Amino acid sequence: MDMNRHEAVESVVACVGELPALPSVVAEVLQITDDPAVAVSQISDHVQRDPALTAKILKVSNSPYYGMKQHVGSLKLALVILGVREVRNIVLGISVLEQLQDEGMQDSVVTGDFWKHSVTVAALTKRLGAAFALGLQGEDFTSGLLHDMGKMVLFRQLGRTYEQVFTDAGGDSSKLCDLELASFGFDHADVAAALAIHWNLPGSLVDSLWCHHPSASRPLAEANNPRLAASVRIANLAARDDFSKPSAQCASCSDEDAWAVLSAAKVPADIEQRKELLAGFSQELKESPLLDF
Repeated sequence: MDMNRHEAVESVVACVGELPALPSVVAEVLQITDDPAVAVSQISDHVQRDPALTAKILKVSNSPYYGMKQHVGSLKLALVILGVREVRNIVLGISVLEQLQDEGMQDSVVTGDFWKHSVTVAALTKRLGAAFALGLQGEDFTSGLLHDMGKMVLFRQLGRTYEQVFTDAGGDSSKLCDLELASFGFDHADVAAALAIHWNLPGSLVDSLWCHHPSASRPLAEANNPRLAASVRIANLAARDDFSKPSAQCASCSDEDAWAVLSAAKVPADIEQRKELLAGFSQELKESPLLDF
């Protein structure tokens, strides 16, 4: 992400106002897990002070959306099986979405299609990461879950002004980005990246949020972790694709830039194989109960 990070944040703040604070529980978990010598029991004891959060971590870990093959019955077991980094990424994802929800948000955005789309993209990104052995430790699920958090910030901060832009787009993501750029000078991907920068989150997460829509001005190859960013982009497109249509009409199968970035991971080069892979993932998720809290 080559653009000046401070300028990115300042330009968004100038339009939407002061950005939300990082959830305190996330700040605490990030701080305690930054210590390589920290014991699993210390992390477990700290997080379990919040029973609701602990329950949500286990719900995510055991959901079909997360793809675990072994049941995780306790936070300590989650830390052992998944690893500290993966659990802290789950905490980051679910806590941030909760923080951004408030009474000013539109119910249809928070509880309807927005949530379903977010968890679907998270699950698809995780499956891509596993299928191509990208060596990710929860960054895939979290990046997918948070990819659209810029929309939540814009709804919170701009209210009816953004609601009108969102409505005018009619559910078309490309049109929404164009309308956002025309109205504000940036789009929701810029806002998501600016918020992640404001929170001092890892560059790989920042760039995966910033690059989740195809754009010549956001080359995947220049992202902090290009393959993570490419996976989120493909997952975002796949979550909206109708795989009953020909492969060439499925945006997730025909995004050659994203698949080229993933080529080192031995991904299918043939568009029909891509469709078969993504359609299989998508069908699995459709047959699973929606992850909800």
